[in-house]
Amino acid sequence: MKELLDLEKGHQRARVLVITVVIGCLLTCIISVVMAYKHSADASRRIFVVNRGVALEAFSANVMENRPAEAIFHVTRFHELFFTNPPDARSIEANYVKASFLADESVKMTFERLKEDSFYQKLIQTNTNQKVVVEDVEVDMKKYPYKVRTVFKVIQERATNKITRLLASEASLVDVTRSEVNPQGFLLRNFRITQRSDAKEEIIR
Repeated sequence: MKELLDLEKGHQRARVLVITVVIGCLLTCIISVVMAYKHSADASRRIFVVNRGVALEAFSANVMENRPAEAIFHVTRFHELFFTNPPDARSIEANYVKASFLADESVKMTFERLKEDSFYQKLIQTNTNQKVVVEDVEVDMKKYPYKVRTVFKVIQERATNKITRLLASEASLVDVTRSEVNPQGFLLRNFRITQRSDAKEEIIR
């Protein structure tokens, strides 16, 4: 009887061992398949760009993941182009042309109004260099078209003084086809200046 009990216990241990080995093999197979799939997915996201004989690694990603950052860059770049005006007619016109690819006809209306007011002519005549510093860009990506508000400083530098104004603008942002002149694929619409502070003058000695 004791031998039968020992034999039965031996069979039970053997069954437990076999079941444990089978489960271990199944877990190993499942983990291997999951890791192989993940490695394959990661590898498929890798892109190698060859630049002058040097392979540079890049990664593919969902375009929408980076859309808010692209929107901020687009708005910032527009303000830098449109409001940066050296005392040179050709440079002013060239900056405006570049900015016009990033916005609709509302920007053209603003540009023409400033020309009629002799704004650019005064910059040239007084040898004033105007530059812009974008302080803050708020883009609401929850509702289309996206609402944009930008706060920026316009600095006018002359030989004897520097004048600084704080301005704010508002516009709508819509998606368009990407191109060489508009790499982010956005277009500003209904651009307008909504706030303009008093000028702060600093004498340069």
